[in-house]
Amino acid sequence: MRGGGGSVTAVDAELTPLGHDDIDAVHDLVRRWEIHWNVPLVTPRSEIVEDFESPGFVPELDSRGVWSGDRLLAMGSVSHIESGIRLERAIVTGRVDPLTRGIGLGRRLLAWQIERAAERLRQCDPVIPWYIRAYEWEWIEDTHRLHRRLGLEAVRWFEDLVRPLDDLPSPVVPSGIDIVPWDDAPAEALRQVSNDSFSDHWGSTPRSTEAWTHVVDASSVRRDLSLAATSGGEVVALCLNSHFVDDVAVTGRVDGWIDLLGVVPRWRRKGLASALIAASLEAFKAAGFTHAMIAVDQDNPTGASGLYRNLGFELLNRSVTSELRIKPFNR
Repeated sequence: MRGGGGSVTAVDAELTPLGHDDIDAVHDLVRRWEIHWNVPLVTPRSEIVEDFESPGFVPELDSRGVWSGDRLLAMGSVSHIESGIRLERAIVTGRVDPLTRGIGLGRRLLAWQIERAAERLRQCDPVIPWYIRAYEWEWIEDTHRLHRRLGLEAVRWFEDLVRPLDDLPSPVVPSGIDIVPWDDAPAEALRQVSNDSFSDHWGSTPRSTEAWTHVVDASSVRRDLSLAATSGGEVVALCLNSHFVDDVAVTGRVDGWIDLLGVVPRWRRKGLASALIAASLEAFKAAGFTHAMIAVDQDNPTGASGLYRNLGFELLNRSVTSELRIKPFNR
């Protein structure tokens, strides 16, 4: 649904639900935003489609946009998949056309997102903590100011690390462990290992079968380059890898991404993570990639940041997670 033409102000802007027919306009807005802020990636249209089809996300209820004629000037969305344990987190994402910065559209949309996120969270178990979270690149201070203004405080920093695919470490596979192709491992076992591996990581929640399938079937995922570690046939670690084809145009690199690296707690500190990374680097190089990327919580309790640096990764970019605690009405 489109608004009229002419200038738009935050006061009179109509927040319009978005739907699948608006995917092209959303993609166009996202790319204008990425180019303006020199973001080191290119979001493909397929990723927008996948976002609109995420489990638990109903675009007409969980997104809003501001239009000027056929041009989408700003958009915001809320995503939440009920956890039922540990914590509930609703993720808010927004983008404003660089040409309409400073007139309050972002503030108007974020206020709606907080209201909608709180509405969704208040349908959950009130004993479990509820959080609204937002992620943004470290250098986009406009967004951080907006978050602070509406009560979201920076609580966590994440690092993107990179290494060239030369002087590769040799995989040292621990005794009793087999490194196997991703598709040779049972899908449900991989999901359980992922949930177990991240059960003590900050801010994480377990993935349902539906949510897990959405992750591993993403257009960027390279299951042919992904791996699992088994012990006596039991999956004990995993490494899900990806490649974002369009990023080459802005980075000048051909990156293989180690997207999801997890080791079940009882198998940590035995060399499985190092072995999976080393094997992934070899697979990336064989596929013609020039670099490897991995993201890490800089306060990761397993010491992952130090491990990755020991394997040749260096800091490239950082992003910030901001958070607002939502409390039940009766507290």
